[in-house]
Amino acid sequence: MGKSKSGFKISTTILFLFFLVIGIIATSTLLLQFYFAKQLAHDATQNSVKFLSDKTFHKIDEINRVSFDTISLLELSNNIEDLPQKNIHHPMLEKFVTTMQTKKYIYAMYTGYETGEFYEVINLDIDEKLRKKYQTTDNERWLVVKIFTEKNSVIKVEEYLDKNLNLIRSKSKKSDYNPVKRPWYKKAIASSTMIRTQPYMFSNLESMGVTYSKKIDNSQTVVSIDISLASLSKFLKSQQIFKNTELYIFDSLNKKVIASNKKALNISAKSLNHFNELIFTNAKEIVQNKRNYLVSIAKLESEYSDKEYLIMLIDKEEMMAPYNKKIELAIYANILLMLVTLPIIWYSSKIIINPMKLLTKENEKIQNRKFDDVVLVDSSIKEINELSYSIVSMSRSIQEYEEAQIKLMDSFIEVIASAIDAKSEYTAGHGQRVPVITMMLAKEASLRKDGIFKDFSIEDEEDERELKIAALLHDCGKITTPEYVVDKATKLETIYNRIHEVRTRFEVVYRDLEVLYYQKLLDGKERDELDKWLEIEKKSLKDNFEFIANCNIGGEFMSDDYISRIQEIAKITWNKNFDDTLGISQAERDRLSPHDENEVEHILSDKFNHIIERTRYFQDEYEKDGFKGTVPKHLYNLGEIYNLTVRKGTLSQEERFKINEHIIMTIKMLDQLPFPEQLKRIPEYAGAHHETLIGTGYPKQLTKEDMSVPARIMALADIYEALTASDRPYKEPKKLSESIKILSFMVKDQHIDKDIFELFLTSGIYKEYGKKYLKPEQIDEVDISQYLS
Repeated sequence: MGKSKSGFKISTTILFLFFLVIGIIATSTLLLQFYFAKQLAHDATQNSVKFLSDKTFHKIDEINRVSFDTISLLELSNNIEDLPQKNIHHPMLEKFVTTMQTKKYIYAMYTGYETGEFYEVINLDIDEKLRKKYQTTDNERWLVVKIFTEKNSVIKVEEYLDKNLNLIRSKSKKSDYNPVKRPWYKKAIASSTMIRTQPYMFSNLESMGVTYSKKIDNSQTVVSIDISLASLSKFLKSQQIFKNTELYIFDSLNKKVIASNKKALNISAKSLNHFNELIFTNAKEIVQNKRNYLVSIAKLESEYSDKEYLIMLIDKEEMMAPYNKKIELAIYANILLMLVTLPIIWYSSKIIINPMKLLTKENEKIQNRKFDDVVLVDSSIKEINELSYSIVSMSRSIQEYEEAQIKLMDSFIEVIASAIDAKSEYTAGHGQRVPVITMMLAKEASLRKDGIFKDFSIEDEEDERELKIAALLHDCGKITTPEYVVDKATKLETIYNRIHEVRTRFEVVYRDLEVLYYQKLLDGKERDELDKWLEIEKKSLKDNFEFIANCNIGGEFMSDDYISRIQEIAKITWNKNFDDTLGISQAERDRLSPHDENEVEHILSDKFNHIIERTRYFQDEYEKDGFKGTVPKHLYNLGEIYNLTVRKGTLSQEERFKINEHIIMTIKMLDQLPFPEQLKRIPEYAGAHHETLIGTGYPKQLTKEDMSVPARIMALADIYEALTASDRPYKEPKKLSESIKILSFMVKDQHIDKDIFELFLTSGIYKEYGKKYLKPEQIDEVDISQYLS
């Protein structure tokens, strides 16, 4: 590489980023503008809220004060105590009418007397509902209600007057109304000052109202005014801050809304409780009907009540609307500015961007590990030019380092695979031969572009390396499997073949027969008879040992009769004269049972100390790791009868699980390795070679859909190598024809993939492999046509 070219410093190009700074400043300004606008809107709203709460308080105070003044003036009237008379205007009629014409929120004025008489004037114009209730005509303006006693009966008279107080019509009926029993009368009589009732619903108006009452001095006459709070609602409607602002005057003592800018006051109990909760918690904001509301609560305390509140719910979106429009305009202005300056910035930035894009492409080559394709990128900017030289140099260093790492990793994998093979002389070549079959099949499959191979291909050395490593490590879990289990050639074999121990017992029993023979001879028994007896017993003993020895081989399926005979032979006893707890390890001592101290022992037995308990990897751990199947209760069972009665082969169920466990350990070991992206499928390929296509394999009971093509290829390779291997102590090496026939049966049972099996045959890989790795006597002719569909 030559010397780096000189050029402009990158600081020169920073000038072109000026507009980026403008954008940041504009954005910051907009954010600050939004913040302060929100604050201004909030403050302005709070000022409006305070102003409204003050006006509402003064409005209520005005009603209280005017009502007090009105009653005080009426109290001074000379004729206030005059009782109502039939067909005669009461002297107070004109005063009542004049007062209600002035104070339009007064619904009615009336007097109640201790005699039970009652006189009331009602303003028919106060609400249309009132006219509908009384079915009045247009020229009927006032309603006068008189209740008095006539001929021992209480009579109620309704007189309908026009605006000039002329009688238009009247009607009368009996009544049981008695003002003396009404709350307003009782409270007024009991008080020396004017009283005000709690807000209640006026049945005639179907709206809220209050009653002001006062007892006339030195009498039992009470004068009262009914005030309709509909005027308060009208007031609130005229004073609302925003269109959607909700205003409520709430009586918290009685949980009633007494005025609102809304049309209806029949608020639900749930909403009333909600208002009470807002007062109690002093909430500042709420969400209601998916809208955010600012909450303001002002107490409307007066001499008549300290439990009334003005509750204001202000729509925050509506509150911010005027300010949001200004911010929106500012945003549009900034966008326009940016759009205008964008071409300038874009053109100026090309000085930096173009070479940076080229450098990015070179970096992508490094990421894709195409080191030889990385080239220098020329730029007029010094720093970018230096960066380009640095990237090329880095690429060379990474390439050298990676090649060293790959070489080290591949060597390490080879060492592991060789170590696993070296662990057992009987499977020494398995780990090396399975990758050979696997790679031959995979390369052939990659050439096919139909069926299950349509989307499968080995495109480069990385794909090939990934599959080869998976094949080399497919049995790496065997490093955890004891040798004597892997190499177990007979049923009684552990670290050694225990048939010799059993034979020794038979020898002892054999000699015991001779000793017994001579003892009987000394006792005077007939020699001829004893000779026949001894000959029969010795022959039986030899036959029994020969039978046990043959069963130990595990070559034939163990029938029920054979099992019964083994159990019968096991009943033969011999005398023990030495302590079998001497010279043993602590582990053996821990497995001893107190019941093992008998002097007489059986020639075959399943003892307590034959059981080796499982200390780890129980069923729940097994399933938690995603594996399926049953974990044996014990780690090993070395019982002699138990092992001799294994029906097929030489392995007990515990030993078979231990053998199968190697694939579990393979998966767990490989899953812990941080494989790079190009090798990430190694655990999946290596961990499925004992699965079947129908979920009967192990350890995860996968099906065809769960297994990739490489995993299915490796399954066939593993089986074929095992069938043709000539270095297994427990079986004779099979010929090509026998191996292919067995594979065909496994295809029918859906243990291996049919398409891969046919590829194996039609490509001739089975024969090509055989010529290199099988003994000459194993190679015979195979008619593959019978296995092709």
